[in-house]
Amino acid sequence: MAWVFKFHPGAAKDLYKMAKKNKPLGTLIIESHIPKIIANPYKAGHKKEGILSCVWGYNFTYQGINYRMLYEIHKDFIRFLAMGVHDTAYRKAAGRA
Repeated sequence: MAWVFKFHPGAAKDLYKMAKKNKPLGTLIIESHIPKIIANPYKAGHKKEGILSCVWGYNFTYQGINYRMLYEIHKDFIRFLAMGVHDTAYRKAAGRA
């Protein structure tokens, strides 16, 4: 299945801010990490539990910092909810899910 992806407006803002602050990080997310998630969203990330039980999380490290990309898998599309460092991304996703 060819997945379509969408961004929650807040997730688009998260990506914009990260890319503006660190262009190589933004490029890496767009060219590498988003395609990995879209290729196989069930294997790329891990299903979360508790309040975020409908959310999947994808983890990666860049320059020694752990980042999270949190997304929902719907019937015919993937929706990114939040991106950023660990705790901040989860806090944002909880308000957007």
